[in-house]
Amino acid sequence: MTDRRTFLVASLIPMLSSVNVSAQADVDQTFVDLKFPPFGAIGAPETFGYEPATAAQRQKALEMINQAPMGPKAIDIAQYFIDKYAQNDSELISQWPAPANWNPLVVDFFSATTTRANNDMIAWCAAFANWCLERNGRPGTKNAASQSFLDAKGFNRMAEPKVGDLAVFTCYDLSGKTMGLGHVAFVKTPPESGHVVLVGGNTSSGGHSSTICEKEFSTGSTKTSRTVGNKRVPCVMRLNTYIQVL
Repeated sequence: MTDRRTFLVASLIPMLSSVNVSAQADVDQTFVDLKFPPFGAIGAPETFGYEPATAAQRQKALEMINQAPMGPKAIDIAQYFIDKYAQNDSELISQWPAPANWNPLVVDFFSATTTRANNDMIAWCAAFANWCLERNGRPGTKNAASQSFLDAKGFNRMAEPKVGDLAVFTCYDLSGKTMGLGHVAFVKTPPESGHVVLVGGNTSSGGHSSTICEKEFSTGSTKTSRTVGNKRVPCVMRLNTYIQVL
């Protein structure tokens, strides 16, 4: 597979420079995301200058989807992609930044939401969580926003999660107001000493800024930045709650 690590690093430099210099030294790179188009533009006819996936790429994504298990838990479906592809073919489960083609696997995860993506340059952690839940025969939120799990009916909040439950993080601006942004992923190991290991999509790991991986997260407040409109905005991200997955 073509190595795009060099492009990833180059693409992040101008975005990081837009963060306030005084805050930049404290930014945790765990949450540095690419500059995504707004959700409302994803299904629009314009293609943002990116090329559609080739027939061969779409066929490979279909094979990966068909081979994915259906349980026993939703987290096991997420783990399948890591166990099978993370070490030797990590690009197959990662976002492909422009000018590369769109990763059709990432685009397919939005089939579990009401958002119809036509490329992979979009935050997709919630789409991936919903896709895994749906494949496991469990209801999700049908929403591509991570914070949708906070409002969904039928989801119980948990103080002490079990393996396979969801962790929902929320971003707050420097005044303490929620930004409506965050992250959602499956709990791999119960939280301990202010950290929790999660399995999810759209997470930075192994030279990719957006991939499916297993990673340890702080449950406390973490200084970071998110793209709002066309600007990088400094903020604080912290664990909001755990959601029970029956």
